[in-house]
Amino acid sequence: MNLQDGLDELRTAILRDATALKSGPADHFWQDTNLIRYIDDAQKRFARLSLCIHDSTTPAVTQVTLVGDGATDTYTLDPSVLHVISARHQDDSKDLVRMNHNASVGANNTFTESYDFSLYPVSGKPSMFTTDEGFDPNTDHAIQMRFFGMPLDQSGDTETGKIVYLRTIRKPLLTLDLSQLTTDFEIPSEYHLDMLEWAAYRALRNVDIDGEDRTKAEAHKKRFEEAIIECKRDIKRKKWQPIQWGFGNNGFTYLHN
Repeated sequence: MNLQDGLDELRTAILRDATALKSGPADHFWQDTNLIRYIDDAQKRFARLSLCIHDSTTPAVTQVTLVGDGATDTYTLDPSVLHVISARHQDDSKDLVRMNHNASVGANNTFTESYDFSLYPVSGKPSMFTTDEGFDPNTDHAIQMRFFGMPLDQSGDTETGKIVYLRTIRKPLLTLDLSQLTTDFEIPSEYHLDMLEWAAYRALRNVDIDGEDRTKAEAHKKRFEEAIIECKRDIKRKKWQPIQWGFGNNGFTYLHN
């Protein structure tokens, strides 16, 4: 479903905003710009609450290009990124180690089995990262991602321009408006109609023609919230994998799902 389809569905089927049903001038009760604003809010809210948009391919939200100045260790991610699932340096087959701010204080780029960290980071290829360093207030409070250790600032540095690839959970990339009527919604298609329930809630909540409007608005909100729960359940089911238990290491192994 694209924005035009969603707008038509919201206006005619959900809100029943048809001029034939209303007295007075031949006009819609809600303007297109208002309904599109509510639809945009609905899609972003659905994505944020359900965490349903997983992205590992869009360069703008899944690639961090390293700067080899010997000082840059923190990078601001795209404002649409809600969470970084994992990060992998382009020259590695394994993911970088995830840290948190408290554990990473003084950590360097050497990760040993004993979890022994020295007092200061050392230069080199990043092997760890954190995403709880704070938010960038100048970029819509985007996530700041910090790496350990920093690319070298010296002749022959091979880390400058190298890419760290991310697996992310994000919000929709575009803000919907009248110029994007052919733009498809980014959340899973099976939830497009449920998403519009929030837009209907917004529309009805902002008018008070009669006492029924608020009751209708709450009904639309309830269905939207139910859809969020269903979507979360579907995502867990898709990502779930049985754990295998292995017993025995001397020629015999029993695996139990």
